[in-house]
Amino acid sequence: MNNIFRGLMVFLVGILFVSCSMPQTKIYSLSVPAGKKATDAKKQVLITLRVQAPRYLAQPYIAHRLSQYQLEISRYAKWDAPPSEMVKETFRDSLSATFQEVRTSNLPLDGSVMLTIYLKKFERVDVKSGELLFDAVLSSSEGRELQRVTAQKNIQLDSADDLGLAKGLSAALSEAVWEVIKGLENKI
Repeated sequence: MNNIFRGLMVFLVGILFVSCSMPQTKIYSLSVPAGKKATDAKKQVLITLRVQAPRYLAQPYIAHRLSQYQLEISRYAKWDAPPSEMVKETFRDSLSATFQEVRTSNLPLDGSVMLTIYLKKFERVDVKSGELLFDAVLSSSEGRELQRVTAQKNIQLDSADDLGLAKGLSAALSEAVWEVIKGLENKI
């Protein structure tokens, strides 16, 4: 009887140990190439940059769209920063190569132009694809819209894991940012 009780206790402790262990949390970052070098003289313009995003894109968790109505947020895979912050940093770095001064704020200074990025999607769509979608709105410091550009990138992933998603979104973001900047250069 005593051996049965000990065996049962060892079994229960083993099950408790296995059920309480959590998978390892993995953190991913983007690697956006530097892109265009500042060889030409920078335009003498002050740009105020801001990024607005839904709440799930203002958190560092990796999102997977299951349907147009449902998102799944990963528990154990995260970005090193929220997607809204990564997009802001990429735009700031890229704009700084072309324009004299770039600042991030929600309020434009007098005489500056405001570039607002409305980040809509930054996620895995299925096992082998991801999507990046945002609108870039250029407006005067008085709030008058000068130009609107939409960037949408549907990407095929090299692998079905989150590392493949990070590589794919890095390339898509780099390409989309430079397309937007090229589209806006004539208006600024």
